[in-house]
Amino acid sequence: MANLSDIYRLDRLTAEFLFPETERQFRHYIKDSWVSDTRQAIFVSALFYLMFAITDWVTMAGNPDYWLVLLNRVVVCTVGLSAAAMAREWWRYLVNGLVPSFVVVFALAAFVWKVVLMPVDYGVQGMGMMAMLLGVYVFIPNRYINSLVASVSASIAFLLVTLVHFNLALSQMMTLMAMLLVTNILGAMVAWRTSIVMRKSFCDHAVLKAANERLESEAEVRRRLEEVLRRRADQDETTGIANRTALFEAAGRLFAEAEATQRPLSLLLLDVDYFRQLNSTYGHMRGDDVLKALVSVCDAVLEQPHFLARLGGEVFVALFPDTGLAEAAEVAEWVRSECQRMPVAIAEVAIHFTISVGVVQRRPAEPLNVLLRRADEAVSAAKYNGRNRVEAAS
Repeated sequence: MANLSDIYRLDRLTAEFLFPETERQFRHYIKDSWVSDTRQAIFVSALFYLMFAITDWVTMAGNPDYWLVLLNRVVVCTVGLSAAAMAREWWRYLVNGLVPSFVVVFALAAFVWKVVLMPVDYGVQGMGMMAMLLGVYVFIPNRYINSLVASVSASIAFLLVTLVHFNLALSQMMTLMAMLLVTNILGAMVAWRTSIVMRKSFCDHAVLKAANERLESEAEVRRRLEEVLRRRADQDETTGIANRTALFEAAGRLFAEAEATQRPLSLLLLDVDYFRQLNSTYGHMRGDDVLKALVSVCDAVLEQPHFLARLGGEVFVALFPDTGLAEAAEVAEWVRSECQRMPVAIAEVAIHFTISVGVVQRRPAEPLNVLLRRADEAVSAAKYNGRNRVEAAS
């Protein structure tokens, strides 16, 4: 245990954890198995204890005390079976030792009392007592100290009753004491080792669980970081939409789909008019506000499916699958008019910006760079013809 944290240190006397919270967690951990094992142990013990009513009848035939002995066995079995039946509801009292301690103390007391009623040799009684002690230590789950206290107390009481009832000689008494002492020592050793082993097993489980949770937490942090990095790699920091890299990746996918389905695909190239003057007059931060306003208009106007990306500077690209040139031109005109209408607050003054748009329809097997060049020529034509207009390339 030296390699474990102090919270998993064991008290070698009680065979329990020194740290109360760890002991509480351990008892909750063993709850289900403890309930099941206790119920089985008490049921089997009660069955055996009641079975000996047959040997009692053979031994005590005609003895009126037989009915007291039988009542003794029935009451003990009833108490034990009642505790077993309520084990799941009383699991907290089960794992803290209260229920099993009550059952074994009651059974041991009943057995000691039965000694004066049974007309058998003290050796037979001694063997029965040793069997009871081993059952308490080994068979019925209980806390180590509880088992030890109950067994030692019952052993002393048994010795005193036996000494008085059988009037034993010194040698007989010493023999009986030695047998009970050895039984208690062996039983206590088994109970102590069982308690220690169970808690060490819990330590291994707890340490492994903590390590797994730590690894899962680190993996989750790494996954989130990778997701952030991936988004940053594909996302434009200023506007939050796709960047140039993501555009080329999406174009490859959309172009392949268009080739496979023989459906049209159109592209819009949007360029903010007089953007350099806006930057020089109001500053780059205000220029970014204009770019964000353009993206806001596109989000509001453009219908799915489409792919919007910032190509660079004040230039944006929108891809429209399953869209012909005429339909794309109508969409472009709608975006242009909405941009002209939308005011942007710059330096406490509301200004209006305009855009020039080039519209092209992709030709079969045409790569993106060629498509962009044709769209750029259309934008140049729009600017030459006065800006704030849409030009469609043939």
